[in-house]
Amino acid sequence: MKSILPLLLLSIVSFTSMNASAQWSLAPSSAELKFLSTKVLMNKQSITEISSFQTLSGTVSDDGELELKVKLGSVNTQISIRDQRLRDWVFEVSKFQDAEISGKIAKVNLTALAVGAPLRIKLALVLKAHGKEIPLEADLQLVKDLGGSIYVSSISPILFDVKQLGLNISIEKLIEVMGLASINQQVPITFYGKFIES
Repeated sequence: MKSILPLLLLSIVSFTSMNASAQWSLAPSSAELKFLSTKVLMNKQSITEISSFQTLSGTVSDDGELELKVKLGSVNTQISIRDQRLRDWVFEVSKFQDAEISGKIAKVNLTALAVGAPLRIKLALVLKAHGKEIPLEADLQLVKDLGGSIYVSSISPILFDVKQLGLNISIEKLIEVMGLASINQQVPITFYGKFIES
């Protein structure tokens, strides 16, 4: 009995230490960051299209710090010439390669996260891009699996206005080149990703 007790205590301490230093890393193959763009033609007909970014990385720390990095050059609209125009004119990837999204998930939410039980949270985010920072708010769902991975998904679109990043001038250039009446400057974003415990 005396020999078992120290081993038991050591196991408990090791388990506690492991959980205290937990960190989760985004599995790139699972990640989806999509955005909607709505263009208005000269005949007033509107068309909404879904585009995405293909290269994402991110982490969630044991303190709940969420960091997501987006490679702007990985934009994918399914039309190559439009991708290039977005890279060159709107995102200016020669000067600004990345956008960063950060926020903090309350540690109590991470602790309370039970396997298979979805947890809905509201999270204040900061978007850093083009040398600017703008606040965003997200309605997210967290789900933990048996392996300790956490799935993060947006329940509703996250909205931002391109004017806040100073992109409206570049958008005007797109409107002129494409012969449009306008492009909606309110952009809805959705996210899904699996963060693997490491």
